[in-house]
Amino acid sequence: MGTVKHLFIVNPVAGNGIALRMTNTIHKLFNELKLKYQDISYEIVYTKEEGHATEIARKYSRMGDYRIYAVGGDGTLNEVLNGMMGSNSSLGCIPGGSGNDFIKSLVTKFDRRRILMNTVLGSEEELDVASVDGRYFINIASMGFDASVVNNVEKFKNRKYLPNKFAYLASVLDTAKDFKNLNLKMVIDQQEINTEAFMVAIANGKYYGGGIKIAPEADLKDGLLDVLLVRDISRAKIIKFLPKAVPGKHMDLEEVTLLRAKTIDLYADEPVYINIDGELEARREAHFRLEDAKIKFIIPRTTF
Repeated sequence: MGTVKHLFIVNPVAGNGIALRMTNTIHKLFNELKLKYQDISYEIVYTKEEGHATEIARKYSRMGDYRIYAVGGDGTLNEVLNGMMGSNSSLGCIPGGSGNDFIKSLVTKFDRRRILMNTVLGSEEELDVASVDGRYFINIASMGFDASVVNNVEKFKNRKYLPNKFAYLASVLDTAKDFKNLNLKMVIDQQEINTEAFMVAIANGKYYGGGIKIAPEADLKDGLLDVLLVRDISRAKIIKFLPKAVPGKHMDLEEVTLLRAKTIDLYADEPVYINIDGELEARREAHFRLEDAKIKFIIPRTTF
């Protein structure tokens, strides 16, 4: 372990400062590890703006083989992934954001300090990586109601009378007032489907939206993307659908269809929001691919 180079890319504004505060824990951990591994080395680099994590990851992964840890939210993880794809470095996720959905597919207990230690001491496995129009993602991309909720949620954050953990629910209720189903053409592994859709999720991981288990059967190593198509959800049904979706108990609903594929093309009548690992873009069409290339990912150890 001592010869491994460890790089922590920290987004200092993630989680209202959670990621920044975790740097103290990183220093303490490596001070302890140096008692056993005297030549162990680590470096912490802070991001300064959107996209900077990609630049940092690209620069270091070209310099050599690193264990590169994204310390922030799922957006930071996505940026780091896009900077190091194609390299021989490995990627780790240290949850320092407010949502941190991807890591929940890998651990059974969400404890930031424990995840940090177990990741640094973890082993590497090859995981699937997807892309949408050339941008890599490792967790979930979605189009429809949920993406509109993410777009809407910012206006409910940091309100004095509303804790941040309730901002998503407030946005759900607000978005439901005016949301209209999408008219979509979907091409799933060359099979065409024309439908109205409440939402479509293209899932590699299981969780999004701050802990909603939207794709409970998704597998990070099965070589397929789970395509979750939800139709015929009225405004009244949203309140019934969401409580089932949070723990992943919604798959038996008649409104839910599960498909699995390597290529998915979506075409909408008008520009709609797409949520890609927590980052939003508006477009009329999107082309998803499961990449042949894998990412070496650091899996947190499960034994203490």
